[in-house]
Amino acid sequence: MGDSEISWIQTQLTVARWHLDATTSMPAEKVRSHLERARQTCENIARALSQLSLTEPERDEIEQSLSSLRSRMAAATELR
Repeated sequence: MGDSEISWIQTQLTVARWHLDATTSMPAEKVRSHLERARQTCENIARALSQLSLTEPERDEIEQSLSSLRSRMAAATELR
C-alpha cells in the first residue's frame, strides 16, 4: 500500500475523531450534523479498505480504529 493511501486513511480517521470530539462541545442542534459527518467518513474508510491492498497489521489497526469510532458514535447517539 502506498504512503499516500495510508496518509489518506489516517487523515480520514482524524476527521471522524474531530467530528465526534465536536459533539461534546457543540449545541444540541449541531450534534446531529457532526455525528452524520463522522458516520459518513467511517463509511468512506470502510469502502476504501475493501479496495486497498493492506498488510494484515495495517488492516487490523484501521479496523480497530473504526470499531472505536463506531462505539463512540453509538455512545454519542445515546446521549442525544
